[in-house]
Amino acid sequence: MITALAAIVLLLLHATPSLAQNQKPLLLGLASISGGIETLYVTKKIGAFKRNGLDVDFLLLQGGSQALQVLLSNEIKLISGGGGAAAQRARFKGAGNLLVATYTPTMPYSLYVNSKIPDAKRLKGAKIAISRFGSSSDFAARFMVSRLGLDPSKDVTIMQFGNQRERMGALMSGSVDGSVVDAPNTLIARQQGFVELADASKLGLTYPHNNIATTDRFIREEPQVLFSFLRAFVEGIAYYRTHKTESIQMIKEFLRVSDHAIAEEAYDYYSRITPMKPYPSAEGVRGVIDEIAATEPAIKNAKVEQFVDATFMTRLDQSGYIDGLYKKR
Repeated sequence: MITALAAIVLLLLHATPSLAQNQKPLLLGLASISGGIETLYVTKKIGAFKRNGLDVDFLLLQGGSQALQVLLSNEIKLISGGGGAAAQRARFKGAGNLLVATYTPTMPYSLYVNSKIPDAKRLKGAKIAISRFGSSSDFAARFMVSRLGLDPSKDVTIMQFGNQRERMGALMSGSVDGSVVDAPNTLIARQQGFVELADASKLGLTYPHNNIATTDRFIREEPQVLFSFLRAFVEGIAYYRTHKTESIQMIKEFLRVSDHAIAEEAYDYYSRITPMKPYPSAEGVRGVIDEIAATEPAIKNAKVEQFVDATFMTRLDQSGYIDGLYKKR
């Protein structure tokens, strides 16, 4: 496996010594290192995977497309990713991928503007920075502008500026009036004197942003391994949501940041939006399908159940296991 993955692996994260022989080795592919994903690291650090018989390591890949490719090649059984248009398009065309959990069920973006725009009315005519057209930041920007009562195609000018650093630079230089900002960069935006005009999660944007995806084959061949993984993961989420101090320290380790305030900003945001019960987001997938259908009408009538498998989360939920985790805290 190492040979087969050598060309696509950027970093094997936090490898640990071999555990007892009864621990099942499992490699989880990460589409990226970003906010919210630290819940997986917390799960590993507190020993939840080990308690469920798994020796889990993380493999950092070069984005969602590559993560999906490796999953479908059966070189990795699970990935953190697989919620976007490329994944759902592949599933619709017969690929084996599907979602079994969604742990960031929204787009973690806010709209920050200069202080000359105190409310939505003043946003009319503004220039707003995104990464690129068709990206998640573009989708979030248009959603937020719409929810603020404006037409994103007429009332504002949406401009491509690249990554978060470049968008922030454009905002600071005055090249734009507002920018889509992700947490925890929201803290930096406030420190620079910019104002949050909208938060996509608070406006009700539902989207399968961070997910656990696997394949029909893995579910068929090793259902108990998948169940054990998700059982450990909901324990990790419970710890994350209820142990702020310890989780912030783990965020600093995982994201490799020394600034406590940045780590706390990440925690405060993601602990709020991370669900206790990370069912695969059927509503979010429906939104992705509708987005694809704008250019590929054949997918419009597809059933959401084709793209998700909530069996394992339902089993954990109905057993009372997840609720029990919070009663112990």
